[in-house]
Formats: sequence, structure tokens, C-alpha cells
Amino acid sequence: MAANRGIASAIEDCYDAVFEFGRWPRALQNLADSLGVTSCAIRTHDNTHPFRSDQRKRTRPTPDSLEHAEFTELWVENARDAPDPHPEREPRLPKPAPYFTVEDEISTPEERRLLPYYQEIARPGHRELWAAVVFPVKRRKWVLSMYRDAKKGCPFDMSEADQFLRVAPDLARIISLAEKIWHVSLDPALAVLDQFNCAATLLDCRGRVTRSNGHADALFGSGLMIRHSCIHAADRESDSRLQRMIGAAVSSARDEAFQTEPAVVTRNGSFWLLAEVVPMTSFVRDLFNGGDFLLCFTDLVSEWAPPASLLRHAFQLTAAEARLASSLATGDGIAAASERLAVGRETARTQLRAILVKTGTHRQAELAALLSRLRVPSRP
Repeated sequence: MAANRGIASAIEDCYDAVFEFGRWPRALQNLADSLGVTSCAIRTHDNTHPFRSDQRKRTRPTPDSLEHAEFTELWVENARDAPDPHPEREPRLPKPAPYFTVEDEISTPEERRLLPYYQEIARPGHRELWAAVVFPVKRRKWVLSMYRDAKKGCPFDMSEADQFLRVAPDLARIISLAEKIWHVSLDPALAVLDQFNCAATLLDCRGRVTRSNGHADALFGSGLMIRHSCIHAADRESDSRLQRMIGAAVSSARDEAFQTEPAVVTRNGSFWLLAEVVPMTSFVRDLFNGGDFLLCFTDLVSEWAPPASLLRHAFQLTAAEARLASSLATGDGIAAASERLAVGRETARTQLRAILVKTGTHRQAELAALLSRLRVPSRP
């Protein structure tokens, strides 16, 4: 009964860690202690994910228990010459997830005596004994890898399967919750880009569209389209450039190093859009979702109009003055602006004089130059 209470308490700690990544080491160590193991770590078999099982190119913290951190560093340091056989062999087991597996299903006693991993990593790191709980979450297979020190614990046995598998449903819900929080946190971020006239589309680790903001939606159907969940340009050469850029982003995401060049999309024979890839980790912290990135579009044709709300607060303009200033920023003359806003020309001229005073400018061209400096960079 005490063991059950310990597991339940540790699972609660893991739920808390969903909202604060720094809590994972302590939460997972509590889980390890309650399960009777030395340490544990959460990984996924998706090679595009930062928490992938193969951590040879690890560039960010991973969800490891406190007692596992030192072993992880040893593994990363020696993995190139002593690769871990578990990530390669465990997925081949003919078992439907969720399931429990132990070292004897992965390697033979002879291999454990000879393979570099066991000689250079597992034994020096006092993690000779291994077992795992494997469970699915949507399109990915996740693994709770558990370790014991051979001097302090007994080998894992398949008879322990029921004990360990009891945590699989909660772990699946915990990771699913983390992914949902990620998606919820993204909506306000995309809305902020909308306020600055930035068209942005979220692509997953395979380059497929998962969502777009309003400005991006407005682009589809006029030179851009979504076909089979992928973005394509109507112009053939533009589409080739766009697909090369997206393909490079997908490939480089696996190595955590975005090295892609922007692509220009043409429409009706002239330059129209500048497309750029932005890794999500530079915009919204991407933890359990993994591998997603933003495809941002900058309109090279239309003049940028700063939001009236921004101008109103920046220069203490009235609502009417802010609307006129926003219209003038696009290059409209006073006549065109007054017609667009449905105000009389004299009224517009009166408002313009007030705007010039409040912005410290003396003529309309100087005002337009000032407002152009409020342009948001193409990379958020």
C-alpha cells in the first residue's frame, strides 16, 4: 500500500512538471524511488524530437531523474564509440504498446560482456541493469527507461511487468497534456504575429501544415495553396525553392541546427513573398511537442500599415488620428485616405495637422518615413 501511495505521489509531481520543466528531475527521481529503481529517463523513438532515444547530438536538457543526470553526461560523452543498443533493438520487439521489456530481450550475456556500451558506459556509470515501459502518445512511441545499479539492486524480470505498467496510462496522459499546453500557448503567439501583419504557418517535423494565423490564411488561394497538408506555390520555380527550403528545415531540425536560406515566391511574374523558416524554440519554448517550426511570409508588394492601436499609444493620437496615420503610412495621399476612411477632406487635413504636431514631423513624407521605422522585422 505504501508503494502505491509513493507511485501516486510521484505521478502527481510529474503532472506538476508539465507546467514547469525544471521540476522534471525531482519528479522523475521520486518516480524512480517509488518503483524501486536507481534512476529513470523519458525518451521517444521519433528521431526528429529533441528527446529522442539517440542522444548523441543532444543540445538541450532532457527529462531525466536527478540520479540519472551524471550517467546521461557519461553516455553522451562516450556514445559515438559505444552506441547504446536499446534505441535500435527495442523498437523491433513484436509487442503492441504499451508493454514492458527487460535487458534479456535486447542483448545476450555474451554481448553484455563484449559490447563497448556495457564496458565503457553502463558499468562505469553503475547502470548495468535496464528495463523499459513503452507507451504510445498520438503519433509517437515514448519510453520510460529505468536503470538499476548491479551492486545495489537485482536484475529486472518480466514478472515485474504489472508493477511497472501501472504508470503507463498516467505517463501517456502527462505527455499528452504537455503537448496540449504547447498548442494552447501557441494560439496567442500566432495572434501577436497577426497584429504585426506577419503571416505565419506552423509546420510539423515532417513539413506539414498544422495551423496558420489569419494573415497566412489570406495568402492561400492566390499564389500559395495547401495540397495534401503541405504548402505549395503555384509558380513552379517558386515551389521548387519553397520545397527545398522546407526540406532543408526538416533535415536540419533533426540536428537541432537550422541552416536554411529564405526563398522568394513569385506571382504574375514578379516577386511577391519572402518565405523564411523560424525554429519554434526561438519563439515559443517547444518541449514535448518537438520538431515544429514556423514558416513566415513577408509581403514584398503591399505597403505595411502599422496598427492604429500601436500608433495611438505610441504618439498619444486619438482613435480617428491613429486610423488616418495608419492609412497614410501605406503611401496613400490625403484624398485617398479620407475617401477610404469615409471622412471629409477638411476633417482629414485637420487631423493630419494634429498628427504632425504629436509626432514632431512637418510634412506628410516625413511622417511616412517615421512610421516606416515601426516596421516589424521579418523574423519574429
